[in-house]
Amino acid sequence: MRLVPLPSAAVDAFPSHPTAEGSQLALVVPATLRAARHRLRDQLTAHGLDPDDACLVLSELGGNALLHGGESAAVAWCLSGSRLRIAVADTCALSLPVIPSACTREGGRGLLLVEQLAESWGVRPLGALGKEVWCTCALKALDCIPGEAGRNSEDIPGSDGLPGVERQRGP
Repeated sequence: MRLVPLPSAAVDAFPSHPTAEGSQLALVVPATLRAARHRLRDQLTAHGLDPDDACLVLSELGGNALLHGGESAAVAWCLSGSRLRIAVADTCALSLPVIPSACTREGGRGLLLVEQLAESWGVRPLGALGKEVWCTCALKALDCIPGEAGRNSEDIPGSDGLPGVERQRGP
């Protein structure tokens, strides 16, 4: 994925523009959203962090921006320790509706996923430029088992330190 410079007014209005190591900013179109997700996955994995939830959130926010907000979107993230801030800006000034969980329609539940996976999220108007949807995620270490913070496969009887055991999901 090639990073594309944005007009200075757009970058100034976008609070997540990269100013520190661990930050990325890209202009994405439908064909490059996957590349942005892979770049995030590679960065988080290189830092020893589980990328799954963050990549799902990036896909949801980026997909929403491209589906409802225009042909392209500015995607940015900033990693600080095990905290990740993701922000997606599009040119549509309309706010995002959240579909009630009891609704039976087939689509429109992406923001419910974001709400469940992120510590916090929100929408910030950018005036004539559109809006920014942002979230903050607390990331787990790549080798942690949910519910067993600090344990890895060597600590689990019968695992024999097998690769992948430490990344299983479940109750």
